[in-house]
Amino acid sequence: MNVDGQETAVKTGKADMAANDFSVSPQRQKEFALSTPYKHSFNSIIVRKKGDSGIHSWADIKGKKAAGEAGTDYQRLAKQLGAKTVNYNNVSNDVYLRDVESGKTDLIMNDYYLQKLALAAVPNNTLKIMPNMYFRTNEDGKGVGILMKKGNTKLQKQVNKALKELKKDGTLKKLSEKYYHADVTKQPHVHISKTFTIK
Repeated sequence: MNVDGQETAVKTGKADMAANDFSVSPQRQKEFALSTPYKHSFNSIIVRKKGDSGIHSWADIKGKKAAGEAGTDYQRLAKQLGAKTVNYNNVSNDVYLRDVESGKTDLIMNDYYLQKLALAAVPNNTLKIMPNMYFRTNEDGKGVGILMKKGNTKLQKQVNKALKELKKDGTLKKLSEKYYHADVTKQPHVHISKTFTIK
């Protein structure tokens, strides 16, 4: 199920909650109840190693083909920067990556840790994360949380209590280091090239 589908499922009560890197942003808080953040991250761009897909600055994104899931903040930003968006629906990461490798698309914008995992899962790829183009957006909010139906304060309190306990006993940190190879329970210390306002 894609992001739009997950949000609709929570809004209509078909699902009690959704966890898919949902940012705790002011915009999202108008529409949903969200947990306290359990992950803190930043955003990055995957390009071809050879020639960096012709992208050496933010201005170079104009006219390039940006791969991503329809309706995401990343695709909205890519379009805002003048890229031609190539939208996918429910495909695995290797499809996105192979299309950049083959030149069908030029770049992928997404969460840094997710991109790092995606590249590691496809050995011998010819792609890289641009190290000098880490970014944030106004939609990143306070971190990543669990999405619930607006007004469901009972569930929100239960989820927040569980997250607090998992953080206190070190479980969240252990899981983070096991799967992300980093402690994403606290703010990362990286140089952010640019902060964007998605319109």
